[in-house]
Amino acid sequence: MPSPLSRFFQQHASALPEPSQLSYHLPAWVRFDLQGVLSPDDTDYFAQVLHRASTLFEASFSPTDEVLLVYQEPRYKRSRIRSRNYLFRQLGIGKSDLTFRKTWVPNNPEAYHEGHWVQAFFSTAAARVPHRALLAAISHLDFPAPGRPTIRGLLYFFNQTRGLIFYMYDDRGLVISSDSPETIRPFYQHYNDWILDYDRKQIDALFVNS
Repeated sequence: MPSPLSRFFQQHASALPEPSQLSYHLPAWVRFDLQGVLSPDDTDYFAQVLHRASTLFEASFSPTDEVLLVYQEPRYKRSRIRSRNYLFRQLGIGKSDLTFRKTWVPNNPEAYHEGHWVQAFFSTAAARVPHRALLAAISHLDFPAPGRPTIRGLLYFFNQTRGLIFYMYDDRGLVISSDSPETIRPFYQHYNDWILDYDRKQIDALFVNS
């Protein structure tokens, strides 16, 4: 039986991508800068990161939208994703609520890790996703500290209602992608000042030419 992830890409793309390439696989995407002019040493740094990330999340998901959460980690030998990690505790779910899938990533210079990956899937309504807590934990990935929750794997939010992917990779930025520029044009228009300058020329071309 196809995984929930496979079904999403069957509907919105031509093929299922490698695990480390999910966010850029759809042809239309916008990459946002969460840091702005601040640095991690600034008092308001993490507050700004969370403000930008949560604002973009709330623009990506209406409360009743169906969300597929895809969490994945590179694993070796027989290691598994722990069902009581911070992500699953925040969602209030256990192992029986999750669908798991193992996959293999071949040697690829664009992939983060070669080898076995384990993916966990969970579908729910957007209103049930504690997005601020999860996005804050992602922002702490490179800044661990006692009592500071961290999500170390890759966490993707798939809007199955609107056909877009929301992926925050760490405190620096996030990507919103879709199979159509029109789906994400409002993000380009309303949050243009937050677009990462490194990708701006490529992103501008996508919307000018569509």
